[in-house]
Amino acid sequence: MTTAEFQQITATVTFPLPVSYRDFLYTYGLGAFNELLMIHQPDEAYIRSNFGEYMDLWELPESEEPVVLNGLTIATTIDGDIIAAIDNTQYPFIILPRHSDKILRFGTFEEVIDYYDHTYHFSGDLYFDSYYNYEQENITFVNGPAIDKALFEKVHRDFLANIPTDKVYNEDKQPKYIIQEMGGWVYFDNIYKSSVRIKYQSQYRPAADKIIQFFRDRMA
Repeated sequence: MTTAEFQQITATVTFPLPVSYRDFLYTYGLGAFNELLMIHQPDEAYIRSNFGEYMDLWELPESEEPVVLNGLTIATTIDGDIIAAIDNTQYPFIILPRHSDKILRFGTFEEVIDYYDHTYHFSGDLYFDSYYNYEQENITFVNGPAIDKALFEKVHRDFLANIPTDKVYNEDKQPKYIIQEMGGWVYFDNIYKSSVRIKYQSQYRPAADKIIQFFRDRMA
């Protein structure tokens, strides 16, 4: 993320954003950790708009409600937790849990990430899927009204035999194979066997082109 983009974010709130959050955005930008913790485009109105009348969902002193309501939502989780930056020098990050009334407080953004590392049992094995400069290619196995499932399965086998990958998620159902050299992944729709999606960062286009050509050669 550029300085200008970060300044646009700071302009949406009346309090200084924590240095640890700024440093994270400068280094990594927006994206998702292990498909479970999503670092979004910040939203200064999200909590106020969605929970303005429901702050009693969490144990919170009435005097602190305006601080939380005016917080900047910066991330969410697959389970519905809301992570926000607030105007608090000691604990500038809070988590509004989806399944608890206990608000969690943190001093740095790294502590927030560490909390979810422990909660989701990542054991430090974190993969950050950046949204920066990303592009996608879709390979379809739909031929008229039919889906060529046999070809899909053959291509999948060929992919596993020929393309090195760094990590895989949801291997048994909807596998997403991480390929760091192109800054992205290859996703196989194993349920419908109708398509393969390839996501990469534009600065690594030469590496992505090799993967895309691999599929085109087998679709010819």
